[in-house]
Amino acid sequence: MAGRRAVDRPPVWAAARRPYAVLALVAVCFTVVQLVFTARIGLGWDESVYLSQVARGVPAAEFTAPRARGVQLLAAPVALLTPSVTAIRWYLSMLSGIALFLAYAPWIRLRPGSLAPLAAALFAGLWLSVLYGNEAMPNMWLAYCAVAGVGLACLADRRPASGLATAGVVAAFALASLLRPSDATWLAAPLLAYGIVRRRARLFAAVAAGLVIGWAQWMGEALVRFGGPMARLRAAGAENATGLHFSLPDHLRALNGPLLCRFGVECGGFPPAQIAWFAAVPVVAGLGVWAARRRSLLAAAACGLSLAFVYLFTVGYAAPRFLLPAYALLALPAAAGVVWLCRRRGTAVLAVAGVACYFALQARSVVVHGGQIQAARAVNPAVAARLQQLGMRPPCFLYGHDAVQIAYLARCAAHGVFRHYGGRSSVPSSIRAALRRGEWVGVITASRRPPAPFLTSWTAVELRLDGGTRRYVFLPPGH
Repeated sequence: MAGRRAVDRPPVWAAARRPYAVLALVAVCFTVVQLVFTARIGLGWDESVYLSQVARGVPAAEFTAPRARGVQLLAAPVALLTPSVTAIRWYLSMLSGIALFLAYAPWIRLRPGSLAPLAAALFAGLWLSVLYGNEAMPNMWLAYCAVAGVGLACLADRRPASGLATAGVVAAFALASLLRPSDATWLAAPLLAYGIVRRRARLFAAVAAGLVIGWAQWMGEALVRFGGPMARLRAAGAENATGLHFSLPDHLRALNGPLLCRFGVECGGFPPAQIAWFAAVPVVAGLGVWAARRRSLLAAAACGLSLAFVYLFTVGYAAPRFLLPAYALLALPAAAGVVWLCRRRGTAVLAVAGVACYFALQARSVVVHGGQIQAARAVNPAVAARLQQLGMRPPCFLYGHDAVQIAYLARCAAHGVFRHYGGRSSVPSSIRAALRRGEWVGVITASRRPPAPFLTSWTAVELRLDGGTRRYVFLPPGH
């Protein structure tokens, strides 16, 4: 009998760890897909702002009221050594794969079996996840914190309570609040309400402690740089167009791009295939909650919907990345719904076909949108190279269209604008300050026609780029 038990142990050991192995495989595949399809994409505006705060040799770009410091902390280990976009992309790709594994791993203890790996695959397979997985932007990293935080909170709520899980809750929501304090608070709201109603003081304290860490940093910076917390909140609200809104139509149009439905960007029509999976997510997730009847899946759905509500009803514009934390959490009950459907002969084929179509659609979107974004951002390194040929050297200051991204590559200070170049009666104050400091100054535009009156006396120089793309730099008189 002893020999029999010794023989039986390895299969039991392997079965217990198989979900972790499958989840690790999903994470590795996720990293590989990023390295293949998105690691060569250049920096966006927001990324350039975040990275410039810590990147070696790069002047810090203007850090506005809505932003928080979590992203630069994540990127700092590499950015402090080198500002190389390629190095940062590779580092974030690998970190993203590790974060995906760590985020969904607690759910294997909550729901042993295939649910956590399938949920991770559903989320990682989303074209937005592949695109933003290695970007220095807060939303994807907030998604990982949300999944890990809710899972650990459910583990910490078990009896006997786990001290390690409780510490993990604090850590997850601390990082989430350092990334985006307001989003972290909305994600945590259902957990805080549960802690109050069910008198789970330990759980409530752990979630609240994590939130306090990020909010304390945000409020401290508000006092030092923005005139106090209320002034910073008002400035952040004005910049993000917060208030009572109904932006669901904009979010539906943005499912197929562009990455930002604002500042005059044409959002396009309503893509039927993308809307189909978007509509299926809450339906299948609801089915999963009903079928499993597990408190943990209900918590995941509640926290995901809490954040989705904020962006659909209180923000006056759309960007598809805003809903990434909601997708990451809803993937868990959705996976439970898919598993339930697959266990029934009449619905198994439908479920498998639906998941296959979902992955096929997302793969096509990654190729199409990834290629478009890579081509659009490839203009910026070319502009930076042409400006250096014109004699631009640090210290320098760039103003205008894509100025923040180009300035990061050229190691310049910058002030970016979308459409309004200012200077209706005089030269903008940031340009005047740079001229007083004796810096090389250039105003970048997409048109030879001066976009502001102060540029009529400046010299326009065409920057010849490959592919017929045109950019212009306006140089000050006597430059």
